[in-house]
Amino acid sequence: MLETGTLIVFAVMLVSGIALDLPLLAVLVMGWVLFFDYGLIRGYDMGDLVRMSLRSLSGVWSLLLLFALIGALTASWRAAGTIPAITCWSVRLVTPATLVPASFLLCCVMSALTGSSFAAAATTGVICMTIANSIGANSALVGGAIISGSFFGDQCSPMSSSASLVASLTKTDLFSNVGRMVRTGFVPFVACCALYTVSGFALSSDGAIPQQVVTAVSEAFRSFDLSAVVVLPVLLVFVLCILRVNVRKTMVLSLACALVICVCVQGAKPLDLVRTLIVGYHAADPSIARLADGGGVLSMLDIAAIVAVASTYSGLFEGTALLEGLGNSVSLLARKTTPFVGVLATSIATAAIACDQVVAIMLVRQLCDDCEGANSALALDMESSVALIPALIPWSTSCVGIVAFTGMPMASSACAFFPLLVPAWSLCISLWQHGHPAFVDGAVARAMGLTEEDDARRLAA
Repeated sequence: MLETGTLIVFAVMLVSGIALDLPLLAVLVMGWVLFFDYGLIRGYDMGDLVRMSLRSLSGVWSLLLLFALIGALTASWRAAGTIPAITCWSVRLVTPATLVPASFLLCCVMSALTGSSFAAAATTGVICMTIANSIGANSALVGGAIISGSFFGDQCSPMSSSASLVASLTKTDLFSNVGRMVRTGFVPFVACCALYTVSGFALSSDGAIPQQVVTAVSEAFRSFDLSAVVVLPVLLVFVLCILRVNVRKTMVLSLACALVICVCVQGAKPLDLVRTLIVGYHAADPSIARLADGGGVLSMLDIAAIVAVASTYSGLFEGTALLEGLGNSVSLLARKTTPFVGVLATSIATAAIACDQVVAIMLVRQLCDDCEGANSALALDMESSVALIPALIPWSTSCVGIVAFTGMPMASSACAFFPLLVPAWSLCISLWQHGHPAFVDGAVARAMGLTEEDDARRLAA
């Protein structure tokens, strides 16, 4: 009873915080205090609870360093003229309508290459959102396309850290999982392309960008040297990702390339660049501040603090067994419906409570251990649910991080179709299979990536 009450209070805190527009960090800190107090009421020592929190916090240092690198990289791309140049060239090629599907597909490519939703959003996503602001495209819709494309790699890339984590936790083969996910996610991917194309034309002006807008954008960036050499940092990212170079090394090399261009092409002073990397790029001309300003290590402090606080939850959950009762309910739900229903419901709950993709994945693995009859089936279920659902949770670090990198409105999460359609499609398959047990033996099921290990009758037996 106490566990249920604690979770309800936390849910009310989250909803109230969003309704009152309170800082997410403050709400998450109050959540940590709530879970800490639960541990005290259950008789745990205060020192033990602190150690539980710090133990889980120690696992996110690499992610916090990635945020700092992303902040420096995006600032350097602005100062080097990389983003201004691509923006100026793009306004001649795209319209507010075509930018929406283009943003989705470009972010899909980048996330598949890097395996990181954060990396895709911080590179391609930043460029797409800058273009959207320049040409008056629907920023919420473009933002939703960026989120969807950024999470495409979590579903379909062997480079994905979440896919690797799921394979490790379920003791399954990564490449086998990815092959099955590609086939399962094909229909949602096609549906996303269609939805973004249709909605892009329906909600945006479908004509060409007026010449005066193109001229205005070009004039706004006249202080930059916009020669072809300034796009080298972006090309370097694509080439190194194709060569399977580690994403952090790729970002460091792109950052170094951008800094060289800043000095040798844009004429920036080295000491000024140090300040730019820390506090972000700020244009001398206030008329282009909306398009050019941003980035910097300091701009990542808020999201880094959010991730740090959210990461402490998993240690408290595990140490105090707060979610143990939820695990029993999950098993009961899976037996009464289908295994995927149990995994999906758990994924939604843990993503909302844990506020972090990695923590949610680890909790789903613990809570759904008895849902499926085979590890490969559980891996596919997790990749089609908990790996994607955090993108739809406005207070999740996955969603907050991408919003922070790109400057998109928070309403963009409501336009993220891919993380919504993949679980919905998998749910339809699960329910159909439940009503037609022989479906998994057919050619259509095989084409979708299902095998005999996904046969729900194995669990019943």
